[in-house]
Amino acid sequence: MLQRGSHSFKFGFQAHRYLWNAFNSWHKSGFWSFNSLESFLRAGPDGTSVEVALPESDNTKNHRLTLVGFYGQDTYTVSPGLQLDLGLRYEFTTLIHDKDGRDTYLLDPLNDATLQTGRFLEKNPSLFNVSPRVGLSWSPFGAQGMVIRTGAGIYYDYLLEYMVANLKDTAPYYQRAVRTNFDASGFFPHAAAAVAGVPPHLDVLDYKTSATPMVLRYDIAMQQELPGGVNTTISYVGARGNHLYRNFEANQLPLPELRPDGTLLFPAQCNKLDRSKPPHPNDAFCRTYAGPINRAFETISYTSGDAQSFYNSLRIALSKRIGQGVSLQGSYTFSKSVDDTSSDSAESGQYGWERKESRGLSDFDIRHRFIFNYFYTLPVGRGRSWLRSGVASHILGGWRLGGIVSWRSGTPFNATVNMRTAGYLFSPIRPNLLPGQSSNPTRGVSAGCGDVPAGQPLGTFERYFDPCVFAPPPPGTIGNAGRNTMIGPTVFNMDLSLQKEFSLDSKRRLQFRAEVFNLPNHTNFSHNTAGSAIVFRGASGARNPTAGRVGNTATTARQIQFALRLSF
Repeated sequence: MLQRGSHSFKFGFQAHRYLWNAFNSWHKSGFWSFNSLESFLRAGPDGTSVEVALPESDNTKNHRLTLVGFYGQDTYTVSPGLQLDLGLRYEFTTLIHDKDGRDTYLLDPLNDATLQTGRFLEKNPSLFNVSPRVGLSWSPFGAQGMVIRTGAGIYYDYLLEYMVANLKDTAPYYQRAVRTNFDASGFFPHAAAAVAGVPPHLDVLDYKTSATPMVLRYDIAMQQELPGGVNTTISYVGARGNHLYRNFEANQLPLPELRPDGTLLFPAQCNKLDRSKPPHPNDAFCRTYAGPINRAFETISYTSGDAQSFYNSLRIALSKRIGQGVSLQGSYTFSKSVDDTSSDSAESGQYGWERKESRGLSDFDIRHRFIFNYFYTLPVGRGRSWLRSGVASHILGGWRLGGIVSWRSGTPFNATVNMRTAGYLFSPIRPNLLPGQSSNPTRGVSAGCGDVPAGQPLGTFERYFDPCVFAPPPPGTIGNAGRNTMIGPTVFNMDLSLQKEFSLDSKRRLQFRAEVFNLPNHTNFSHNTAGSAIVFRGASGARNPTAGRVGNTATTARQIQFALRLSF
């Protein structure tokens, strides 16, 4: 640190060396998935998928990486009420690599038939990652008046082990095969036999990725004390993410046809598919090749760095102290978060090559949040208003009561389908929304369909959302219901604590604490119930009778705990 007049300079340097040695055998036992329970009980006669790593597969990786960073900051006191912070950070990493040279890449996932060994990426995207930061603190009306603070900065998320951990489960060293939408009745449960002759599975990065995931953060806050001693803070926080990682299946589908209405149609699979021969132009069942896009491989799990995210929030916070015994704080936040995918490890959308097809509310989006907390010290005992001495002051004095009350709106989710149509590689993951219906059918009553009676109240434990507003997508089409359009149940919670500290002598103190979580024992339902979001399933697209029902809770029942802490 260096001080020169009204300037205060700070400089720093860091260097890290990372070593990750990893392996697993997760796929060697095989994973089977079925269209429905009925299909499973019949050994998978239709719509069955299997994934297995063949014998002698080895995904051992010994990844290495070095990170070096520098930063400088100037805190400039322009005037007694104005301070400016200017900073610059530069970090770069070596390109993560396996020390034994067992990393792989694919130049062109659509057309390249040769998997190559070498660097994950063509270039190191971190070499020019300069991160400017700026901040300002201004008191326009003096030290006791309003304070305005604002700032902005660029932050990078470097390509570390968490991003390449799944890339070890790929050919040529890890012979993992995936076979989808087939009749497994002659193979189940023998996974290796079911994938005999199936080309290998690949896990690869976009080799041409030229940028590191980056987030631009910016905020402004105004703090003012109101009459009555109430401290108020109003703040806005925003963030914009670019070049974020997303993962999708890039090969297990044919190239779609663009229809006149702008929608996509994925053709049916050839019924006499022979990978060793060219397509069959005269085949009456499908006049174009409708197998995987790249015939050299069966499935390609592709990680691309082109996703985006957007976050905006407004927060109002109030706080007040009443004498020496009462402290009150409350805040309300109104926010919205939108992204193309909320996790780099989750499959992105129904058709990964169309990035914005899966754009919607983030999985963690919470539109409204209210939090109130308080502390109250009983006015009893030494230095207080009542019972300042005597036995009663020692027994009743020093007790402190505190608590937190919180309420938030639910997190978003979407209706899903689990259906594969015979003869089609492509399968949708979301249903169609019927014309004129709400994309958030969680209020009012159901119109009725199948086993769902008309007039049944929505937003309840028995039927949280109305499955009758959805229809199964026709074979080879994408479900038009948007991602995360439905909002889950709200969550309310109240916690309480009671504590007292006893002085044993000049050096030792004993603290007693009683805590009650979920004091009113309020039940908060969760939409994350297994199977409840699946509206249609099976090869026929049969309606799921449990769609929309809630079976899980988001919080625990009332819990009480006691604690003693001795300080010496």
